[in-house]
Amino acid sequence: MLDDVFYFILNMSLAGSFVIAALLLIRMIRPLPRRFVYPLWALAFFRLVMPFTLPSGFSLFGLTGSLIRRLITVETVTRAVVPLPILRDSLMMNFIGAAESYGPIEYRTESLRRVFTVGAAVWAVVAAAALIAACILYALTHAELKKAVCVHDNLYRSDMLLSPVLVGVIHPRIILPPGLGPDSPEGKMVLAHENVHRQRLDNLWRVLAACIACIHWFNPLVWVMLKAFFTDMELSCDEAVFRKGGYGPDERRAYAGALLRFAEDRRFLISTAFGRSGVKVRIVNVLHYRRLTVIGAAASAIFLLAVTLVLVTNPSLRG
Repeated sequence: MLDDVFYFILNMSLAGSFVIAALLLIRMIRPLPRRFVYPLWALAFFRLVMPFTLPSGFSLFGLTGSLIRRLITVETVTRAVVPLPILRDSLMMNFIGAAESYGPIEYRTESLRRVFTVGAAVWAVVAAAALIAACILYALTHAELKKAVCVHDNLYRSDMLLSPVLVGVIHPRIILPPGLGPDSPEGKMVLAHENVHRQRLDNLWRVLAACIACIHWFNPLVWVMLKAFFTDMELSCDEAVFRKGGYGPDERRAYAGALLRFAEDRRFLISTAFGRSGVKVRIVNVLHYRRLTVIGAAASAIFLLAVTLVLVTNPSLRG
């Protein structure tokens, strides 16, 4: 059973690698705002956790040719027991091609079965250890930050911090470091930034991304994705603050100065620190920020939809 799970994890990891590579190229397109790039990482998350998806003639994976050994239907895996009608047309790409049949998986040779049995055991041990370590770090950090003193509502202050953070997933709290007043110009910028994170549920996405990385710990592209995702999270948040606040050049320079001031922090797993994640890149993005025209926003939205269609679907079943 465990080797069956590992087989599907490997296939999802390979499919996710193609999507991650495509997104790493897309994020290099300079005119494209990061608020349009940031949601695209959900496509990589989807590929890394969902083995089946609907087919289309526009799928990126239609270009992979012989890399796809076989497209597997839901019925093949579930032995025709498919509770949801929409899943009947769903397919999974079989990059590995090591099995003769599925549900349960029967490998082509006994040596392949042994390889996947051992590999599955190693994968499970490391993945479980990584998840447990992340949970322990989360719990310890959360316990320490519970000592923060309430200023008002969901705003707190803690002597443990060097930069502001947003703590928690269900009921997130903004915690400020000593010396930062919430009514100061810097404090208002910080609160605007952290409130965007809170409204977008970014801490939930952060935890989800970390869990996916633990499950796919053997894939180096997933760790590259994690770093790029956190950076795009912050860049898109900065842009959202400027767009909502109507910041001019002087306000953006002040914002960049605040980023420099809070560039150092203790990098809590559960926090989304104001001065965190590629400060140099963020300062350049802040100083060169330009509002999109209506035409530019429409073109970016169409591009986002096209990318979603290409990356989230599988090729159509052939033969």
